[in-house]
Amino acid sequence: MSGSGGGGGGGGGAGDPIPCESLAFETQLSSPKADVIKGIVPGNVLNIDLKLQGSAYTIIVLCDGQLAGGLTAPDVQRLRECILAGFKYGATVLSVNEGQVKVRVKALSS
Repeated sequence: MSGSGGGGGGGGGAGDPIPCESLAFETQLSSPKADVIKGIVPGNVLNIDLKLQGSAYTIIVLCDGQLAGGLTAPDVQRLRECILAGFKYGATVLSVNEGQVKVRVKALSS
C-alpha cells in the first residue's frame, strides 16, 4: 500500500540542502514598488539583502539602494540561510510586464 523502500536508515532526512553556491531559481518580485521598478529593464542585476522585521529576516530586493520588492518562492528559506552564512546573491531581471518583474536569483561571484 505505502509503496516500497522500507528500512535502510542512514539517509539525509528529507534530502540534503542545495549547496549555497549552487542555489539558483526563477521567481517574481512580490509587492513590487511601482516607482522603483519603472526604470528596471531585462538584464539589470538587482541586489538581494535581508531585513530584520521583528524577530525574523525577510528577503528584500534593492535597485540602486531602493526597495524594489521582496521574494517569495519555495527556495527562499534556503536563500535566507545562505545569506546569513555570508553568501551574496543577485536577482537578474528576466522580464518586466505591467508591473510584474520576473527574476533569476543566483549566487554572485566573489
